[in-house]
Amino acid sequence: MRPAVRYLLGSALLLVCAAISPVQAADPKVELLWPSGAPDAAGTDDADKPTLSIWLPPADKANGCAVVVCPGGGYGALAVDHEGKQIAEFLNSLGVTAFMLKYRLAPRYKHPAPLQDAQRAIRTVRARAADWNVDPKRVGIMGFSAGGHLTSTAATHFDDGKADSADAIEKASCRPDFAILCYPVISLTTSYTHVGSKNNLLGKDPDPKLVESLSNDLQVTDKTPPTFLFHTNEDDGVVPENSVLFYMALRKAKVPAELHIYEKGRHGVGLAQKDPILSTWSARLADWMRGRGLLDKPKIIADNPARVSDPDFAVQGEYAGEIQTDEGMKKIGVQVIARGNGKFTAVGYVGGLPGDGWEGPEKFQSDGAMKNGVATFGVVQVAGATIKDGVLTITTVGDTVMGQLKKAMRQSSTMGAAPPEGAVVLFDGKNADEWEGGRVTPDGLLMAGVTSKKKFQSGTLHVEFRTPYMPQDSGQARGNSGCYLQGRYEVQILDSFGLEGKDNECGGIYSVRESSLNMCYPPLAWQTYDIDYTAATYDGAGKVTKNARITVRLNGVVVHNNAELPHRKTTAAPVEVGPEPGPIYLQDHGNPVRFRNVWFVPKT
Repeated sequence: MRPAVRYLLGSALLLVCAAISPVQAADPKVELLWPSGAPDAAGTDDADKPTLSIWLPPADKANGCAVVVCPGGGYGALAVDHEGKQIAEFLNSLGVTAFMLKYRLAPRYKHPAPLQDAQRAIRTVRARAADWNVDPKRVGIMGFSAGGHLTSTAATHFDDGKADSADAIEKASCRPDFAILCYPVISLTTSYTHVGSKNNLLGKDPDPKLVESLSNDLQVTDKTPPTFLFHTNEDDGVVPENSVLFYMALRKAKVPAELHIYEKGRHGVGLAQKDPILSTWSARLADWMRGRGLLDKPKIIADNPARVSDPDFAVQGEYAGEIQTDEGMKKIGVQVIARGNGKFTAVGYVGGLPGDGWEGPEKFQSDGAMKNGVATFGVVQVAGATIKDGVLTITTVGDTVMGQLKKAMRQSSTMGAAPPEGAVVLFDGKNADEWEGGRVTPDGLLMAGVTSKKKFQSGTLHVEFRTPYMPQDSGQARGNSGCYLQGRYEVQILDSFGLEGKDNECGGIYSVRESSLNMCYPPLAWQTYDIDYTAATYDGAGKVTKNARITVRLNGVVVHNNAELPHRKTTAAPVEVGPEPGPIYLQDHGNPVRFRNVWFVPKT
């Protein structure tokens, strides 16, 4: 082989190895698991104080998954380096937040102390998920050898939380969402038992019923979480039949499981970094976690602008200003839609933003991406654009600056409108008493999925609403709700910022009529509907004589002017057409759309 080729191949191999090596994380933060003292503590020494050592992944890699790591050591010691620290660093390399558990050990402690600590660790991570930016629905547990037994115990002995506890952590469930067992001790009732671990955990003459209850292959149910198992055939410390027994029990209970038994390898190998074959077990684990969606970054769903950490949020929105063209200075408006993960779509309007000068119907559209804090958009006609620090700069293909647009924060002309005399106030931020199923957020906003207790005929409705920031979603999955007049006719609520204004988008009368102009503001901007509604009229026989009519103002701009409605309810409306009055219904589609300042003025 030529030296140059050998050098290139060697460099490539070094790069590959570097790519899969664990991240060298900063020193972990250590927290007491029981700040006021562990239950049945035998003293106040370090051995009496279980802890969590917390390794956070790099912010740009963090995906919200969390794993409690239980090192092995026969319930008499803890292998905190190769089955603790190194494992935490490996998990960090996958974007997973790792919590190494220092649990109580023999001879000072026996069962149930280690299980109490493991359950408390899971509860703590779940209850304080927001503190570490983890997903409370992706909290797993991982253990090695005797720590694998503790992990399998936590995976088969759990509860949904203690609702009557004064401790907020104890209210959380201790069921792990998944389990990872590495050369685990499982059986305590067969010849495969690791006697040293059993004796340290239970003593030398334990109650047979207790032994059976902690022989965890006998405790698997359909509620046991999905499990990954790794073992070696040569392991004579904890024989692989332990993993096989647990895997077979999982199969019988129809619990998703994956088992890897390598031929070569002693007990207690950890990541086996010096063995090129055995070390691949961690890649198989990563594949399993990836296949189950555990490594996916959670979608962003924000219902309050003060709590948005996504840098894309500062870029998305509306921009307005003037640029130099061959025809002189031209007013331009641009709406920038966040698509998630640094991706954007820009929609340009000659004359200004919709409702503020756009000459229509022509629009210009370009996709863009964020890099080094600057959003860059491809060429549109003869120009491109960048956004930085709230300024959109439009340049020619020769980099001549045509103009700069500043970020616009428009507000509806009817925002904050006070209810006039004779209005029925349905929500003013004080309580949700006017609504069936009414719920109010901690910051005093009405949640979707409510029906007014009062029923109405003709009149004017004012409602202020805010769609959430959901950049990775699109279409009907993005900020979806609906405002129903008489429970019969839906005026759609949707984050359709920058879209076409279809009947199923914001301002549209669902399944009936498109809006004349898409006046939807960006997500998390407060918006208004002012709807003049004239109910259908009926003769004495119940036959319709005049159809209902509607005028809709979205953010102060008329998008439907005295439009006639068909003699049928819109799709999914809860109330059939008829002469009877009907409620105001604010639909819940599972997205955190919020409402405030809702009132109705009946026509006399």
